[in-house]
Amino acid sequence: MSERTNNLLELRNIYAGYSGSIRKMNHVLQDLSLSIKNNECVGLIGESGSGKTTLANIITGFLQPISGQILFQDNSIEKLALKKRAKQLSYNIQMVFQDPYSSFNPRKTIGYQLMEPLVIQKRFAEEEIEAKAYESLEQVGLAPDYFLRYPHQLSGGQLQRAALGCSLIMTPRLLIADEPVSSLDVSVQAQVLDLIQDLREKLEFSCLFISHDLAVIYHLCDTVAVLDQGSIVEYGPVEKVFENPQNDYTKQLIFSMGY
Repeated sequence: MSERTNNLLELRNIYAGYSGSIRKMNHVLQDLSLSIKNNECVGLIGESGSGKTTLANIITGFLQPISGQILFQDNSIEKLALKKRAKQLSYNIQMVFQDPYSSFNPRKTIGYQLMEPLVIQKRFAEEEIEAKAYESLEQVGLAPDYFLRYPHQLSGGQLQRAALGCSLIMTPRLLIADEPVSSLDVSVQAQVLDLIQDLREKLEFSCLFISHDLAVIYHLCDTVAVLDQGSIVEYGPVEKVFENPQNDYTKQLIFSMGY
């Protein structure tokens, strides 16, 4: 039994890769350790190919690590079969993706897709599920009539709001947001970021926010983790890391973005 901590999620010495052979494995993540506390928003930054998406896939259960330990609410989960882990954690860990259009079935209404996670979990009666779907629309700032609309009838910003609703309707403890505003217009980005921040305060979930935009990380996150070639090279409070980076790669990254 692990000693209880204030960490919601803890990754210890994770190695991960995609090759079919361990001997020839090209490690995408190398000896990576990271923790996310209850109600904390951790920003994850790094260049393309640094391993950000692989890390998200490890946490959600889409990919199993080669070695290392994954603790969620102090329980070790890395040895669970992927399907079993995904099923057990699906309502505790949810994800919002970069492209909202690819997140939805174009033939199903927004309301149907909001209700679908609750139907699969079989945790609520039918009338409760529909009521929760309408409540979720209200939470993300969409009118009730969006329930019967189809994805193509929504703008990118509206659809990303609906995607947030689909994830948060499960009342997860951890939301992984993988570049959730990078495909949106600049004016809409700020609205969605403010919405995420408001929902965090209201629903009290933790967040791993993946972005290449340091301004977004600074605006939204409590803590920042810098990922370089599969390893966390710097980690700490956002203000401290941005104002006084210790790692050369972090200094280069911050300087290149004009900080």
